[in-house]
Amino acid sequence: MKFLIAGLGSVGRRHLRNLLSLGEKDILLFRTLQSTFPDDELAGLPVETNLNAALAKQPDAVIIANPTALHLQVAIPAANAGCHLLLEKPISHSMEGVDLLESALKQGGGNVLVGFQFRFHPGLIQAKRWLDDGQIGRPLSFRAVYGEYLPSMHPWEDYRQSYSARQDLGGGVLLTLCHPLDYARWLWRILPK
Repeated sequence: MKFLIAGLGSVGRRHLRNLLSLGEKDILLFRTLQSTFPDDELAGLPVETNLNAALAKQPDAVIIANPTALHLQVAIPAANAGCHLLLEKPISHSMEGVDLLESALKQGGGNVLVGFQFRFHPGLIQAKRWLDDGQIGRPLSFRAVYGEYLPSMHPWEDYRQSYSARQDLGGGVLLTLCHPLDYARWLWRILPK
């Protein structure tokens, strides 16, 4: 299987390390060369700086881990090319263009998985089992507290310049820290049909 990774910040690099640990070797990097990370970890891996050129190499799957406001700029062409997508959460910083992504997935035939990894957390999986089995009664309310201290999130860069702190890149609490909005819906099966 051939993979394309778009976005080589902390999450994109985690996906890269995971693929390498699984023995995957056919990996192409799509880079804008704006990352704040050192490049040593990426040495020896093929790089494209043009998305059309990267997609012309026919990847089977594209991991989209660039800033939220740039997700659809990669996701729509990749979906049109028939690629499967692992799209980091949230899908975008606005609803504009989400319908185009849906159409592109239908046209291209690929699938999309949005990266809400808390659905795989052992504690939440156990809570879901108890809820589904009725072992803890009927929930009457729910409260989730989730937060990050921005200067600690990416200690290698000035947090004020990171995508998490920049609304123009799709950052901000509601978008960057949206995991509880997802897992609350998952726990109580309040998912769209």
